[in-house]
Amino acid sequence: MSKQQANISLSKIFKNHKSKEAILYLVSRDKDLLNLFIENSDFGEYKREKNFKGLLQLIIEQQLSVASANAIYRKLLKKTLSISPESILNLNHNSLKECGLSRQKISYISGLAKNCINKEINFNKINKLSDDDLITEITKIKGIGPWTAQCYMLACLKRGDIWPVADLGLMEAVKRIKKLKKRPTEIEMEKISQKWRPYRSTVANVLWASYD
Repeated sequence: MSKQQANISLSKIFKNHKSKEAILYLVSRDKDLLNLFIENSDFGEYKREKNFKGLLQLIIEQQLSVASANAIYRKLLKKTLSISPESILNLNHNSLKECGLSRQKISYISGLAKNCINKEINFNKINKLSDDDLITEITKIKGIGPWTAQCYMLACLKRGDIWPVADLGLMEAVKRIKKLKKRPTEIEMEKISQKWRPYRSTVANVLWASYD
């Protein structure tokens, strides 16, 4: 199949996909992505709400499978009915522990809730910062590291060129599509991703879909 024929075929496959422009660009830049997109043509976006609720979900998801994190969030929602800083602080330690949260994560989300109530966190300001400045600002919050900050920009703010280099799922997926002998380092992940700019979020979404 010629390059032109491949592009025509992809255009048909992704005719109604919201990421069609990004997909065609990415495949033109990296042939290793062609089969990835075709085999995962129904991939969606990693989505979370903005502000407190989304950040809380991301803290829950740290170092957990999607299924485990979702189970914890559902239990939390059942106890609070509506997730907010106030509803989280109304739950005692045992109630949060019953949801499946570790002692450390209870400390993180309780601290986040207190900071929001005390207006120590201004999401309206944070959400308008550049990628680098947002990471610097949001990682000042206890329990928020670079991975969580990057996923906040990708899933909550829907920014288009976010690449969580330390994500183990992405590392394993990159190892597979690039036929590497071992899992790439964070430096190698960053280097490999350069040709995917400015649509690295799209690559992250399809790689997560392929890994699941």
